[in-house]
Amino acid sequence: MRREWVDGDCWLGCDRAGIRVIWLGPVQWDGQHAPFMACASCLARLMRQADAYWMDRRPVAA
Repeated sequence: MRREWVDGDCWLGCDRAGIRVIWLGPVQWDGQHAPFMACASCLARLMRQADAYWMDRRPVAA
């Protein structure tokens, strides 16, 4: 599925409104759903955090 940048609110750290954001997935809580959106700078930070997590946990080559 192709994701597109739209005008909306960032739900990550910057919490800015009315900016370009992209859908990351649904937030699900107590049987309710909401769109989880992020701006480019917050998405980049999230990707760096994920990369660091994966690099710390990758298997060591024998």
